[in-house]
Amino acid sequence: MMWDPVTEKYYSYSTDVYQPEDGLTEKIGIPVRSSKDLIHFEYEGIALSQKAIKEGRDNGEYPQTVNFWAPYVEYTHGEYRMYYSATKAFGSSESRIWLAVSKHPLGPFENRGIVADTWGTDDTAPNAIDAHIIWDNERCYLVYGSFFGGIYIKELDATSGLSLSNDAKELGNCISRKAKKSLIDGPEGASVIYAPETGYFYLFQSYGWLGDTYDIRVGRSRCVTGPYLDWHGNSLVEEGMGIKLAGSYQFEAVNPRVGKAKKDWKWGGFRGPGHGVPFYDPQSEHYYFVHHVRDGAKVNRIYEEAEDRDSYQIHYMMIRPMFFINDWPVFGAEPYQGENFEPVSKPDMEKLQGDWELIIFDEFDNNMKQSKVCTLDKESEYFQNGIIYSCCDIENQKKGYVLAGIDNLGLAYWGKFVV
Repeated sequence: MMWDPVTEKYYSYSTDVYQPEDGLTEKIGIPVRSSKDLIHFEYEGIALSQKAIKEGRDNGEYPQTVNFWAPYVEYTHGEYRMYYSATKAFGSSESRIWLAVSKHPLGPFENRGIVADTWGTDDTAPNAIDAHIIWDNERCYLVYGSFFGGIYIKELDATSGLSLSNDAKELGNCISRKAKKSLIDGPEGASVIYAPETGYFYLFQSYGWLGDTYDIRVGRSRCVTGPYLDWHGNSLVEEGMGIKLAGSYQFEAVNPRVGKAKKDWKWGGFRGPGHGVPFYDPQSEHYYFVHHVRDGAKVNRIYEEAEDRDSYQIHYMMIRPMFFINDWPVFGAEPYQGENFEPVSKPDMEKLQGDWELIIFDEFDNNMKQSKVCTLDKESEYFQNGIIYSCCDIENQKKGYVLAGIDNLGLAYWGKFVV
């Protein structure tokens, strides 16, 4: 997600995934959508030129890349720069991150060169996918990696956007890697943002299986190159995984609005939020977090016998507000629908004492978390450690109040006021 100061629009760029019911014919080339309000988006087409697509798919003697993944786009130095991933095959650790440039956010983007290349490496090295750019003053850094060797950071040439060393094979330094005995796979889908109001760099990443048990976690550092630490002070390199800010969850949907043809429909919550991007909107001066999430309805579930796991097939882009509490980020419990996030007044706070649906994200258990009703008062640690604001309750299609924070044990939680 980016705000473009030239066209004064928001633009969303994503992996090459199309649903047949969308009526879209393109299969590869990075889809782009535009918005004026971060709520309504319009599909604009593919961003890469045909020449760039041909170059990016070329794997020499191996079959062509099927599709491109996880683009990151920014406007800098008078041009739009897109970093996107091309891999040898799904599940392979041999991949490349290309830089393509354009004079317009809709493209066409033409390839400038490869900035990270892990072809010919083994599974102990990082995978050159999931690019994200972070600037520290005038210095530009690429954050990338997936599973295998972990998450890495390498400096780029600020003027060209290519590798500072002119060597795409230069890996950089590891800033996150799973512990050797970790029961949850990861990390991947990393991104970094600097928050001037806290003085920290925040590294977001995902653990788990993207089709079901995916999550979003965070660590922080005073330095862009690390070390990044979790809430307990553990390094994200082989020690901690970070605070889990979001995972598969289900609030109650008491009276969902469904048609007569869907009488047997039952709300299944959301599955596998993950691979997100922190985003500061200069228009509203608010922080947001943009990620994909899957519909938890059983009708969308496919059991993969070989892997002994479920995969939920229908997925969406979700934009959540992001707040900082005690110098840690937390996500809003509901997606953004135009709220202004004004703090709750003291009289309203008194009225909000009572029953809340509460979800607490366990650090080591990535199974679905279903809300439980708890009675909270203003002295509760959940009130004291969190933020409360009014928003749209999307599960029930009405106005409501939600709560988000981190408890005294370092566990993130969401709450929804029961009316």
